[in-house]
This record gives sequence, C-alpha cells and structure tokens, in this order.
Amino acid sequence: MNTHHSDILVIGAGPAGLHAAFYAAWRGLSVRVLEARGEVGGQLSALYPDKRVYDVPGLPGKRAAEVVTHLLRQLDGLNVDMRVNTVARQLEKVDGGWRVSTDGDTFTAGAVILAAGLGTLLPRAPRVPGADDHPDVRTDFPDAAGLGGRRVLIVGGVPQAARAALELMDAGAKVTLTHSRALFRGSPMTLEKLEAARTGGGLEILALARLLRLTPQGAELEVDSAARSIGADTVLILGGYLPDLSPIGTWPLDWRGDYVPDGPGGRTALDGVYVVGDLAQSGGDFKLISVAFAQAAVAANHAAHHVMPELRVRPGHSSEKR
Repeated sequence: MNTHHSDILVIGAGPAGLHAAFYAAWRGLSVRVLEARGEVGGQLSALYPDKRVYDVPGLPGKRAAEVVTHLLRQLDGLNVDMRVNTVARQLEKVDGGWRVSTDGDTFTAGAVILAAGLGTLLPRAPRVPGADDHPDVRTDFPDAAGLGGRRVLIVGGVPQAARAALELMDAGAKVTLTHSRALFRGSPMTLEKLEAARTGGGLEILALARLLRLTPQGAELEVDSAARSIGADTVLILGGYLPDLSPIGTWPLDWRGDYVPDGPGGRTALDGVYVVGDLAQSGGDFKLISVAFAQAAVAANHAAHHVMPELRVRPGHSSEKR
C-alpha cells in the first residue's frame, strides 16, 4: 500500500469536482482527484450522458458526455492526477492536513474538497436466475482492452450498453447486445455507429429480447417468443446506478441527512475540509451544475489559501494571466 501526497485532494470527479480541481491547479497547486467509478463525470456520465444540458455556462444544449469532455479539456497542462475506481473510505487528521484511505493506496493533502454528489454511484445488482452460476458476470462499464477475443453478452438499453458494445467490438470481442425493448439510448453518433456495426456484421443485436437465466456457458434468452441459447465468456448486465453515501457517511462532518453543512467558502466542521455541489447543504434543492460550479470555484480558492497562505483567496481574473 502506497501513500501519495498532493496539495489538495478532491473527492468525486463530477462537474463540481472537476471544476474545483481546475481552479486549485490553476492557482499553481498539485491536485489529486479520487473517483469511485471507472470513468469521470459523475452523474453526467453514469445517469444521463446522452441527454442535453442547457445550464452549463458557454455550452448551451451540449450532451452531458460532451460537457464532461470540455471539463477535462480545461485540465490540460495542469498538475491534476485523476484516480478512477478509487473509493474514499476513511478520513484522518495528520500533521499538515488530512489522510484519506481507500481499499488500496492512501492519499494525504493539505486540504480536502468533497464533491461526492449523491455518493458513490453503484451499479445495480443483477437480479437474474443463475447469476451465481456464470464465471464472469459484470455490472459496470468494462475495460474493453481486457476482453478482446472473448464472447461478450451485453444486456441493457442504457447509454453505457451501446458504448460498451462498440468499444468491445473494436477491441476484438465477439459481441451480442440485447435489450427488452427495441430502442437503445445513446448519442446520435453512437447509435449510428451501432446500426452500422449491426448491418456490417461486426456485432449481433437482439431486441426485443428477454433474459431468462444465466448458465455456466452463457445465457438463455427469449427472442421473438422463441427460446435461444447464447454462448458467452463474459456477461455485462448494465442496469444503471444507485447512489450510496455510506463510504463517507461516518466522517465527522455534522451531517444533516444526506447533506454536509457548509459555511463561507464551503468550509465544513473540519478545518481544511470543504464541500461543494449536491453534497453541500447551502445549495438546498438547487441541484444545478451552475450552482456547483460557483461553489467549486469559491471553495477551491479558499482551499488554496488554506494550503498556501501566501496565496490570496481572490484568484484575480483569468484574462490577466497566461
């Protein structure tokens, strides 16, 4: 187990966390971001990547996945280290700041910015007969490179299902994509590529199809009222995500239900720990990206001053800097 240090540690890589990381790094600090899921973007990536978002300043009507792309682009050239599949579980006070422990490495920083939103977004558990019988059942977006050459059955109509089918196909997997409805969700470009792959024989799509059970060799489906067996080395059951605050729920933050009370600058009850976005009590029912951006900018600059008192809280105007 290794320990990694940065000036500021951001918990959560949704819009609030990514913008907080930008502002802190733009002030010249080293920033590390811990994201529980395998991809950044928070709710924008997990829950509605294909939907259009209209309240992001300067990006009207962009799809949520595109908003994430622009937020990441803003980090180019800055000292930001992104760690995915890393769940923050314990918070301890140490000399010079805080230590956050995960299931693997530990991370220390002079200040912590909590941008955990609704909490860790856990994939829904598969409720399918025989799920325990198959040797490789997964419920989250996979690393396609590790599944090249395998037979992969994907079950679900969420945007991640269409994306996974295309990425796995490109990685050399033999892909069968199924859904209980005729339509899949995804961006127009993704759906166009999916149809082209189907007509070109790159992958098989079975919809309408009902998953009956999993077997050690694959799955039993009902397709057009007829039973059909599908051989699969890996089965991806992608049914969306559920929020879970339990990994950080025991942190001594004077919780108010699912909210963390915050004072001026996003300060919490712990010195050097700040909160932004949906997790911050000050936002109330205003669960808006525009509100999260403002909170992130303010908290990041207060955190920068906390870590390096010689830095003023006010960052100055970006137009005056290179």
